[in-house]
Amino acid sequence: MNAKEIARGGLLAAAAVALLYMGGAAPYIGPAACIAAGVTSAVPLLRRARLRTAVLLYAAASILGALIVPRKSVVAAYAVFCGLYPIVKFGVECYLPRHVQTGVKLVYFNIVLAVAGALVAYGLFPGIDLPGFARLAVLWFGANAVFIIYDVALSRLIALLRRSLPPE
Repeated sequence: MNAKEIARGGLLAAAAVALLYMGGAAPYIGPAACIAAGVTSAVPLLRRARLRTAVLLYAAASILGALIVPRKSVVAAYAVFCGLYPIVKFGVECYLPRHVQTGVKLVYFNIVLAVAGALVAYGLFPGIDLPGFARLAVLWFGANAVFIIYDVALSRLIALLRRSLPPE
């Protein structure tokens, strides 16, 4: 790692923490701020596939967010899904055949969803109540549909960033 890469990673981590803080302070923009903070972990992977920088950026933003952000559910969503998913997406799309990628990403998302549901069920987030089985099934199906839309949108955003960012 050179100094330029460390500085860029630090600035991206600071941007992610600032976005998480805004999402924690203003409850209506929480999900959007969490998703925008998650995009920062994809930036080191755009041109030269700096996986180490992306992972360190994700870890630093998660730890600093847990210490600073007032609403911990925003940081939990970042740490469990939004911050880690661009890194997982990069690994899946680089190392697996194209016909398997969507299935693996859906399996990953459903595992994350099950872990989040278990954390809510055990009372880690007392402000969130689990709905009944029928509503939970509808929510689960809807969450998978939204995830597919999110994955396509993230792919298009990454392609746009690759085209529009200046060369290194």
